[in-house]
Amino acid sequence: MDLVEEIKKKYASLETKFISNARIEEFLNERKAFIDEENFQKLKEYFLVERRLFRSVFKIWEKENELLLKNRKGMVAAVVGFLLEAEMKELLLIRRYSRKTVKSYIGSVRITNLWLQKNLSMNIEDAKEEDLKDYFLYLTNTKKVSVSSIRMRRFAIEFYFQEILMKELRLSFAYNLKKPNSLPTIFTKQEVVRILNSSRNLKHKMILSLLYSSGLRLSEVIHLKVKDIDTKERTVRVRMGKGNSDRITVLSEKILSDLKIFIENRKPENILFPSNQSKEIGKESYLSTRTVEHVFASALKKSGVRKHGTPHDFRHSFATHLLETGTDIHFIQKLLGHKNVSTTTIYTKLANPKIAGVRSPL
Repeated sequence: MDLVEEIKKKYASLETKFISNARIEEFLNERKAFIDEENFQKLKEYFLVERRLFRSVFKIWEKENELLLKNRKGMVAAVVGFLLEAEMKELLLIRRYSRKTVKSYIGSVRITNLWLQKNLSMNIEDAKEEDLKDYFLYLTNTKKVSVSSIRMRRFAIEFYFQEILMKELRLSFAYNLKKPNSLPTIFTKQEVVRILNSSRNLKHKMILSLLYSSGLRLSEVIHLKVKDIDTKERTVRVRMGKGNSDRITVLSEKILSDLKIFIENRKPENILFPSNQSKEIGKESYLSTRTVEHVFASALKKSGVRKHGTPHDFRHSFATHLLETGTDIHFIQKLLGHKNVSTTTIYTKLANPKIAGVRSPL
């Protein structure tokens, strides 16, 4: 049963905003014997999200028919977004937040909303600071999530309250969290070569090569287009990187010949590394981060290098190796796209003291 299509037909002569709560209630009661939670939530979402209309009738009807909805045979639980999800996404896009940040913010508020519904029987719009404190304690003590993940949830929730709901909310208990002072994995130059040479697939090898030789983030290499590669100037243009900023980084001479073969006869607007799983014929789609992570993990395993690492560790290795060879840290900062040089100074801790010319006084 498609309740959305049915209500459109029933009230075809009316604009959606003129379908009263009384009419919606009558419509639901007429179909009460056939409604399950899935199709009810779709109808509710149609009014609350797609049409941006608040309808109290849904909350009342859902509460009165809770057992009916939850125990209906064949019911499929539906994950529905929070009340003003569309508005939040729209504002994030208007303010030019990156694709990744928009996805993370929306996902963070969705997950928080679901936890509050399940554990405190409330929607996020009704939550107070003490309710959200319970949620953050759950994240810290039960889920053991990272400090970075907690910060992301805080940013997203505060944005939703302050910018969308226009409510003052500061989750001060989640400020100034102590982050573990752990160092990333750094591969030696020899280990990098072994990992790159272990990949027999040209596309995969080019992805890994650019991650290391140009110091790219995983999301940046995924979104490269053919036009971003300048083989004459030996540069790579990163468009809308972290912080919505463009930058130019280096392109290694050692991968030029393979890269030229890879992009031969490709149009400038083509995605540099398109997915093989494109949904529409003739239309390219971007690789998923999981695919690149799998490519890296496979190459690392085949290489025999006995270190744990991720694609992002190639970026760390790129910066560390530049520092070891005497490259000015401010130039490394520009190549990496760091806003503040203090972020780049972490690589002074990672540089090999022997290569950097530091000797023990003994």
